[in-house]
Amino acid sequence: MYYETLKYYLDLFDNGEREFAYRAESIPEHAEWKKALRSRLREITGLDKCVPCAPKHEYGGEEEINGFRAEKHTLRTEPGVVMPFFLLRQEKRGEAACPVLIVPHGHGGGKRETLYYQCGLIREALEDGFIVACPDERGSGERREFPQQGDGEAQRRSNSHRELAQLGVCFGRTVIGGAVWDLMRLADWLLNLKEASGFLACAGMSGGGQQTLWFAALDDRVRAAITSGYFYGVRDALIEMPQNCACNYIPGFFETADMGELGALIAPRPFFVESGRRDPLAGKRGLDNVKEQLATAEKAYRLFGAKIVHSVHDGGHEWRGDGMRAFLAEARHDGA
Repeated sequence: MYYETLKYYLDLFDNGEREFAYRAESIPEHAEWKKALRSRLREITGLDKCVPCAPKHEYGGEEEINGFRAEKHTLRTEPGVVMPFFLLRQEKRGEAACPVLIVPHGHGGGKRETLYYQCGLIREALEDGFIVACPDERGSGERREFPQQGDGEAQRRSNSHRELAQLGVCFGRTVIGGAVWDLMRLADWLLNLKEASGFLACAGMSGGGQQTLWFAALDDRVRAAITSGYFYGVRDALIEMPQNCACNYIPGFFETADMGELGALIAPRPFFVESGRRDPLAGKRGLDNVKEQLATAEKAYRLFGAKIVHSVHDGGHEWRGDGMRAFLAEARHDGA
């Protein structure tokens, strides 16, 4: 006999109400809701507790990876916190100002793996004149904590999110709060490059899709967002499956909002969602779970006369990239 508690939490969610459930019926109401929800999300993620500092930057040479010439850089984002990232540019650059694309990695590795798993989009972006940045999230890649450090395959593909989540909760911080703060500081640096045009996009898969969603929801400088393998409702994907990565769990979030509200915070900026028809991380209801969250976000987009692009493939938890190049081209054109 087992006396489980999971049903208790499901009942809490089902019988409760999200404080910032999306109900705006006009653009002024949307603006008021957006301001209030962003403030609350900054509080519960610990984003407001991150400590500003002088952005010390160092260049570490170049490396050839999967056919890319990757510049190695580090950027200090908080006192004592350093984010390594790869920077990729066209080898023959003209005088035109370059748009910027940040590609956060998923849970299976760090920035190096991004150059393999998202290589198609990155090559297309470089051909289209983008500057591309691939950072390591806290707890991943070169930012793994001591239990996961090492060069073995299992270690390289692991992360330290559980350790960071346990430490962070005692300081009122979360893994995603630190990740978004770091992306904001990376955006500061990238948009200050002399060749940067001011157009910033972000695209990621799985944990990278999570980072993209939260970053775009909390920072209007993200002019276009692509999230793949992540836009699921929390009941099916995080409460019924609490074995998912600790980076997904934020004190009070399940009483505050759902993923659809994060999507609504992005409105009316271009937003592309990619889903796998057989993605197990969507939960037992699969695409129905995704579509419910899309329906919430689309309410906000309709207020502005805008639409979300939803691309569905027949695979599982994987990145396909179909239509993303055209999406970014249109977003750049409309945002020029």
